[in-house]
Amino acid sequence: MRTSIIFILFLNSFLITNKEKSNMGMYYYLIPETETECTTDFPSGLSYFFEQVGGYGEYATVSQLETELNIDLSLFQNTFTNDESMFKEMEEYGQIENAEKEFINHKKKTRIETESILKLLIDFKKVLKLNNDFAKKIKFNSDESLTENVRVLCPPKIEYYNNGDFLNDINGLISTIECYKKDGVKNLRLGYE
Repeated sequence: MRTSIIFILFLNSFLITNKEKSNMGMYYYLIPETETECTTDFPSGLSYFFEQVGGYGEYATVSQLETELNIDLSLFQNTFTNDESMFKEMEEYGQIENAEKEFINHKKKTRIETESILKLLIDFKKVLKLNNDFAKKIKFNSDESLTENVRVLCPPKIEYYNNGDFLNDINGLISTIECYKKDGVKNLRLGYE
């Protein structure tokens, strides 16, 4: 458990440092385990939606919707990094004992069944359609009814959730995962960099 916590903290600091160095935003992408002609792109709006947890925690839009809609989307926090040097650096600093072993474990832990991610996305879409006012349930940092200290912790308000782009991106990701399934891709990983 202690190693996992240290790894997560190190990974966060590593990713933040690399983000600052490159002046580029962080983003998700798909890594199928077998070859496919399907895209590996992950909709940028959904990438922002899922990555908010790292910056806003329980106030992230995804966290709020998980609570409000009673759905577990934590699968999307199960991200993979293919940078073995990070594990070697952690070993050098004494944060892990064996970089090679930890990287192999990381690869195993971040492996996702194509069918399970597809089912989750379809279930999420159904829940959103049953709660078509879901965007009204989200607390943004512009919500004057919130106390100032809570407002600071909430993400900024964007039209993405109201104008249909959010559902369109979910539909697009479902189509991509269905393409993977059709091509026989049984497992994938969620890359994040």
